[in-house]
Amino acid sequence: MKLTPILYVIIFFILYSCQKNNDKKLEKDLVGEWIYIKTDDQRKPQTNSNSNIPPPPPPFGSPKRGYIFLKNNIAENKTGYFKTINAVERENRKTFFLGTTTKYKIENDSLKIFNLESKTWENQKLSSITRDTLTTKIGDSIFVKYARIKYKINPNENYDQIIVSSSGCYGSCPISNISIEKKGNVLYYGQDYNTQNGFFQSKITQTQYEEIQTSFKKADIINLKNSYEANWTDDETVTITFIKNNKIIKTIRDYGRQSPTALVWAYTPVRYLYQHIKLTPLKKEKFLFPIWRISFTKGNQICDLTKSESFYLFTEILKGKETNDTFEHKYYIEFWNDQDKKEIIYTDGRYFKSKDKTIDIGYNFMISNNSITKFRLKDKYD
Repeated sequence: MKLTPILYVIIFFILYSCQKNNDKKLEKDLVGEWIYIKTDDQRKPQTNSNSNIPPPPPPFGSPKRGYIFLKNNIAENKTGYFKTINAVERENRKTFFLGTTTKYKIENDSLKIFNLESKTWENQKLSSITRDTLTTKIGDSIFVKYARIKYKINPNENYDQIIVSSSGCYGSCPISNISIEKKGNVLYYGQDYNTQNGFFQSKITQTQYEEIQTSFKKADIINLKNSYEANWTDDETVTITFIKNNKIIKTIRDYGRQSPTALVWAYTPVRYLYQHIKLTPLKKEKFLFPIWRISFTKGNQICDLTKSESFYLFTEILKGKETNDTFEHKYYIEFWNDQDKKEIIYTDGRYFKSKDKTIDIGYNFMISNNSITKFRLKDKYD
């Protein structure tokens, strides 16, 4: 039987409606947060040993990939998008963080995510979506699997201040410190390989702070280990410190991005927050202070702070008041300044004296953070 033009239109309309309905269903099933599990290569082994076919790539080139898909076609790429400026001189190399929020759409059973760096739509065929597993096809018989994430967030776990510091690496990894407070105050110190170096202050909204804090809480901060270590050298160390009531609740050291994925997802945007807020140069006269990390020394004993803990103490000194009070010089902090000259800060934990200036932070930092019990014997490297 010969089909009439009207029948062609009806059939096309039916097929089009079915496809649209299927896309809508896929979009509904996709909503949520997903983390990369593995890439499954189902291609048959090549009999030709000289084959130039490359091995299957990881999803978008990152083993820590993950997404949040919202109902309004907004997606969050948890790893984020970056633009790197390479240069012969290392000090001229810069990394721009383009953010995590992007767009997505589903067309003809395919998931398309807009890449903020390349300005193109990345395409994956949606193979299947079950309650807990998302499978996409990125090549001939190459499938990528994601698992749905369900977090148990403690609503009573809240912090007054979060500090993120990075050490740099054998290369041009950004070296910086940033402190964000519940009240919205931001203090940033860029040291090297940042798009902006120096001391700056800024503000964020309470909503922004809550979003940042929630990202960290997804990592189950309290139950994380204090340190994570890669089995290679020359990588960077990121330290994160959480403060409540003038007390360090938790500090986590992450060398080589070996901490749980949720923590890496949380601290990465904070490291580059300075690029997305208005920075004001710090006008208050800088109290002479070590720019890397500090140690309290008493006789032949020493108590070390991590880089983020050191920056926390620095923020407390900046908020402190200059005073003429005298105090017992229980400890000293020794360091080399920018002119390669040795400097010494004397302190009892509450008062900090550098040359002729004494700052009172209003409480004893050593007692509040139980640091007195953390002294160790000095060794030849101290």
